[in-house]
Amino acid sequence: MKKRCLKYLLALMLLPLAAAAQGTRLEKAVSLEVSGSSISVDQLGYVYLISESILKKFDDKGTLLFSYTELRDGKVQSADVSDPLKIMIFNPDFGKIKYLDNKLSLKKDFIALADLGYPNATLVSASYDNGFWLYDPLTSQVIRFDYSLKQSHASGNISDITGHEISPVYMVEVDNDLYLYDPQNGILVFDRYGTYLRLLPFKNLKSFQIILQQVVFSEGNKLKKYNLKTYEEAELEIPGSEEIKSALLCNDKVFVLTDKHLDIYNIK
Repeated sequence: MKKRCLKYLLALMLLPLAAAAQGTRLEKAVSLEVSGSSISVDQLGYVYLISESILKKFDDKGTLLFSYTELRDGKVQSADVSDPLKIMIFNPDFGKIKYLDNKLSLKKDFIALADLGYPNATLVSASYDNGFWLYDPLTSQVIRFDYSLKQSHASGNISDITGHEISPVYMVEVDNDLYLYDPQNGILVFDRYGTYLRLLPFKNLKSFQIILQQVVFSEGNKLKKYNLKTYEEAELEIPGSEEIKSALLCNDKVFVLTDKHLDIYNIK
């Protein structure tokens, strides 16, 4: 029931984009003067801002709720917030995976990827049943570990399989499929076992989301949606003149990160 309700809510939140041509617009509700490299949004509507070694959590009204900092482990590269109660952060300089609770307090001891044989991993993603994926550039493959830190699946050399040399910069699992993004080639899709499925030809994206078989991404000053089943497209204009680093959709709001601001818009 919980999963069904979540899918219903996600379906509803995509309706404004589809109706963009009928006058749907964005109205700025909050503008925060911040500096950060990326943002993530969880299913509850909380937004997370990464700035060097700091992770901050805001509500959808722009109120700072919690902050996590650990300078000794270098920069935080990514925050996987697919489970708001178990947030995965990755410190690539030291090859560490950590888990935080919903107040951004350290939840458990870190995982050292060097101990698993992959000290050079560049990307990680949370996975089903408390597992995780990593991308190893030396072997050009995605590798999954289960909850007991045992290797369960591997893709094999992706460059050999696809015929493309890849340099991925982002990875996320959604509904048991794994999406590996390479700006020069697009989004490579794998199933839950690491088997390569297809390439989605979306290149040079600043950010993207996969929601109910739809790719939601920003391009210039527009938020766009592409339905992978029906091939329908829709777009929504994002106000302002600042260059957009990331634009994410959640419920009836759009979260936009620029060089100097985190802006929160209501969809009207």
